[in-house]
Amino acid sequence: MSQESRLGKHGVENVRCTLIYNPFSGQNRQRRSEQVGRVAEALRELGHEVELVSTTAPGSATDQTRDAVAHGAEVVFACGGDGTVHEVVQGLVDEAGNHRASLGIIPMGSENALSRNLGISFDPVKAALEQLQGTVQTIPVGKLAYGEQVRYFVLMAGAGPDGALVHSLTSKQKSRLGRLAYYVHAARLFATRQFPAFKVEYTRVDSETSITANAVSVMVVRAGDLGGLFSKLTDRQASIHERQMRLLVVRGPGIISLPLWFLSGWLNLSRFNPFLKFVQVSWFSCSSSAVAAPYFQADGEWLGQIPFECSLVPDALRILVP
Repeated sequence: MSQESRLGKHGVENVRCTLIYNPFSGQNRQRRSEQVGRVAEALRELGHEVELVSTTAPGSATDQTRDAVAHGAEVVFACGGDGTVHEVVQGLVDEAGNHRASLGIIPMGSENALSRNLGISFDPVKAALEQLQGTVQTIPVGKLAYGEQVRYFVLMAGAGPDGALVHSLTSKQKSRLGRLAYYVHAARLFATRQFPAFKVEYTRVDSETSITANAVSVMVVRAGDLGGLFSKLTDRQASIHERQMRLLVVRGPGIISLPLWFLSGWLNLSRFNPFLKFVQVSWFSCSSSAVAAPYFQADGEWLGQIPFECSLVPDALRILVP
């Protein structure tokens, strides 16, 4: 269970808020800047302290979030799409649980997967006000360790076709085409590319046994609905509040199992798919001996090529829920 409290400990008055946004993202940049400005104005009218921070480069939102928290921000609003949310999360996660600020979201992207699962309004001002009047929940986050790097995720991570799909899309394409970009590139990838098997090792929660298998795709999903074309391909019971991971494993051959994964999901017949397995795990890793190792991603952001290890960090992120 998540730890939950009211933001009312601040009396919903004089909350120090930082709004982080990318001024160069989206098709209508002027409109986005105006929307962020309206949110700031509405919050100030209610007595909140507000600082606007525009990103300066890819990934800058993480350090800007840490800087805002160091200077007393109690809520950091990620104003944008899933990429902006992902960067802000990196700056707010605390594995020791010593939280000083909470994550708020003003959805302005093409997917907005986390916002949809939390029921956050797509009206920017309404979204901010409802979150400040809602609850603060402390949730686990996923942790990917690869090489010398660490990346956290809230909703999902995976290797195989999803990693290849994210890698093939540029930020400009996602901005211009939105969800359509994913559909077009997904169709092209499935039609033209072969996905070789790689090794996945995981520890089952129920038996604490370690299992090694071959797969052409693995995904850990912490939400019941990823939206759009992918809405029926994962475990509908998944939740960001779970203290374990639901791992989806698709075994080869990919030329058969990957199309069947989509077909069985949309026909609600996944339980009869012999190539598909859902398993509750506390840890898993992916590795490959191939020169061209599969790509992997977290929350829709491409990170690199396997190997990596994945675990779950309890009570690592505070988030506002309307």
